[in-house]
Amino acid sequence: MFFLELLVFVLIMYFVIRPFYAVYLFVRPPRLRISFFTPTNLGVTYEEITLTSPDGVPLVGWYIPSRNTAAVILLHGHSGNRLGVVHHAEALVQAGYGVLMFDLRAHGSSGGRRFATSQAGVDDVLTAVAYLSKRPDVNPAGIGVMGVSVGGVFALHAAAQTVAIRAVAVDGLSPAALADLPAPTSLWRRFNIWQQRLMAQMARRYARQSPLPPNQEVVKKLGKRPLFFIATGSGDEAAMLKNLAAAAETAELWQLPEARHAQGWHERPDEYSHRLVAFFDGALARQDNTRITLPPLPEAMPVLAEVQQIAADGPAADSPAPDISPAIDYEATISMTGANFTAFLMLPLAFGLFWGPFYWVWGLWPFVAFFELSFSGTLTLLLVFALSILVHELLHAVGFWLVGGAPLRQIHFGFNWAGLAPFAHCPVPLRASAYRLTVLLPGLVLGVIPGLLGVAMRLPLLVMWSTLMLLAAGGDAAVLWAVRQVPGSRWVQDHPSKPGCRVLAE
Repeated sequence: MFFLELLVFVLIMYFVIRPFYAVYLFVRPPRLRISFFTPTNLGVTYEEITLTSPDGVPLVGWYIPSRNTAAVILLHGHSGNRLGVVHHAEALVQAGYGVLMFDLRAHGSSGGRRFATSQAGVDDVLTAVAYLSKRPDVNPAGIGVMGVSVGGVFALHAAAQTVAIRAVAVDGLSPAALADLPAPTSLWRRFNIWQQRLMAQMARRYARQSPLPPNQEVVKKLGKRPLFFIATGSGDEAAMLKNLAAAAETAELWQLPEARHAQGWHERPDEYSHRLVAFFDGALARQDNTRITLPPLPEAMPVLAEVQQIAADGPAADSPAPDISPAIDYEATISMTGANFTAFLMLPLAFGLFWGPFYWVWGLWPFVAFFELSFSGTLTLLLVFALSILVHELLHAVGFWLVGGAPLRQIHFGFNWAGLAPFAHCPVPLRASAYRLTVLLPGLVLGVIPGLLGVAMRLPLLVMWSTLMLLAAGGDAAVLWAVRQVPGSRWVQDHPSKPGCRVLAE
């Protein structure tokens, strides 16, 4: 009976709670305010601006004046703010470009209560274009747009509605409609498409805004205008941008399979900056008499010995971290489907470690404590569980730092919106033995140890919480299985987009 109830609970969470929660977070994203950074940190002067969209929504941002008569509008991704494109701004400013970056509606300091990939977001970009066209330091023939993730959608669609946008660059482009996604090739992907269609309908009704046409249709309207597509990862996003590049008359496609969604800059910062500046140099009318040249690209990559030394000691405090791209022997990874499936296989382990001993010692099953909880107690337990997921990823970071010896500044945190889960990623190579311990740490600290204490001290709620944390560590268990045959002395690198790691060449 319990397993039936658990199955019903999982189905309700996945088919009901998850879609509603995902839609709510998309339409009402968390607002990230800016309080610690301004363009003066880049060594430039800037202007605080507030644009007003056609429907009266204030759009707050910064404008850095142009030194070469050309300017680029930078659009950040969902759940971010203008700081998400500050690295792009730095490269363009160094090359003499004016840069306009503002918080999208319902983000940061801008107005608006609801967000959607709709005409309203496109109108916001057109408002920014109108502002630049009236600037005395900007040539109207020198206006371009760069969009990240959903910002790329607004950039493309705005360019299709005005010839004032002379060039468009996108990084990690999001689909504007389900028609943009490649045709599903498996039963699981067909199921996901069905759920995405449901969530799209829900978001459209909640946001009260009409949807945009597919990116495929829009790209065909841009004619010979220069396009620069940056495809991250190796899944649907890469396939979608490859199809878009093929449909466009003039499009440059740069693929970064090792990068997470819209995180290409973090993987290859120097090359990224050069490609971005070179694209706009070739696409926009400008004057180069005030240009500041970017530093040259590195001609040779560091050898594995240097990578190992950095992993052991960390880079020198007075020197910048090098661009590390060690040779890869093979990958020890698993699919997201396999990782999720492994979570259910943790139930028998929980039964053997916690439930069976608890019943044998105390004569009752620990899950009966759930039925004695009040409504507020249930909400508290769910809140503790949500916070524990964050602690889970912090423990991974602690493992990368203390066990693997990786510098703290090299450890990145993020949120996977597709899986609705946070993550910790470390690009610094580790020994396979240290990597295994890092992967094992959260399940051991949050699952096994508290569960055994709950059995010993007759704390059924602690046992059930430990069970949930053991299920949360199911993906980690799958990764441990994937790397089981990797010798402990081999150097590995945490994979940027898949569960598992890359095994480096010896």
